[in-house]
Amino acid sequence: MSNLLDDCARLRCNDQQRLTRMSARLYLHIGLWGVLLAVFLARSIPIVGPAVLESKIGPIDPNHSTDAYLSGLTHVPNGSQLFSNLVESVPPKKSFVIFVEAENSPSEFLGMVVAYLSWPHDVRIVKVRGATLEQEIAGAKSSSVAGLFFCLIKPPASLTGSSHFGSAIIFVPNVSLGFNS
Repeated sequence: MSNLLDDCARLRCNDQQRLTRMSARLYLHIGLWGVLLAVFLARSIPIVGPAVLESKIGPIDPNHSTDAYLSGLTHVPNGSQLFSNLVESVPPKKSFVIFVEAENSPSEFLGMVVAYLSWPHDVRIVKVRGATLEQEIAGAKSSSVAGLFFCLIKPPASLTGSSHFGSAIIFVPNVSLGFNS
């Protein structure tokens, strides 16, 4: 009988030790995550706090990114909407040819922004090296082309009727190319 009581006491003692170890692990786990949360907050509050105070976090307009790109490259505020108005005036079945300067990152990036904003029109981006511009323009002339965009490239003087979109984009409509709509 005494053996049975001794065994029960040992089992109760083992259960208590196990519970104590489990509690210690739980407290260490909670403590570790608490410390990590405190470090995260200490590192992020100096960055996020001023942005919240300046109201830079919150709803933004749908063209926020493209407006920022166009404003930086062409100096046109609200450029996405103005560009969309230009594109909407062209029949949707017509395409655009966008000329960018090869090896010029701002020109190529601006050409990609123009292509993005030209949706749903088909576009073709042509990377031009200085001497081949006239040949590329001759190859782009077609009745299915609505117009030509020149991104940070000066079009030849032979193309008349161009309209400037800020300081970096020049649009030459189909009519100026010698084709009728």
